[in-house]
Amino acid sequence: MRRKDREVTDINEIKLILHDSHVIHSGFRTADYPYVVPTNFAYEFDADNHLTLYIHGAPVGHKRDLIKQDGRMGFEIDDGGQLMTPEDSQENTPSFAYRSVMGYGDAELVADPEVKRHALQLLLSHETGQSIDLFHISEKTIEYVGVIKISVKGYTAKEHLAEEKGFK
Repeated sequence: MRRKDREVTDINEIKLILHDSHVIHSGFRTADYPYVVPTNFAYEFDADNHLTLYIHGAPVGHKRDLIKQDGRMGFEIDDGGQLMTPEDSQENTPSFAYRSVMGYGDAELVADPEVKRHALQLLLSHETGQSIDLFHISEKTIEYVGVIKISVKGYTAKEHLAEEKGFK
């Protein structure tokens, strides 16, 4: 990371970035160029603070085909950011406030209905801020939906806050 002054290493701050963010940009390998797709996501940390991500979608499609060929992938998650305008700065230069998590891991297609249900509950809870009970959803629906589990191998987090350099 070039800007070590913006690196976030505190696990609670990283969890807050993930909590406040709602779109993951997943990059998958192709023969020619990376294939990047934005989706909603869910996340969880185990007792050792190992990060696992989940994304969902149709049960067929290009990203699923790519994962079958090679599950290694990269991702970027950010909170959407906000334009900062200088008020007191001598630089008279606008900037952009953001918080992000970038990393890589191994993606796998989930077949187990209980893992799918768990992932979808995490996703809906993340998106709505409420605990959602999916046990009323039919087995046919759970079977149909495509869920991808990403076992994160490494990541970094970064932030550029509005309080820096005289920005509000």
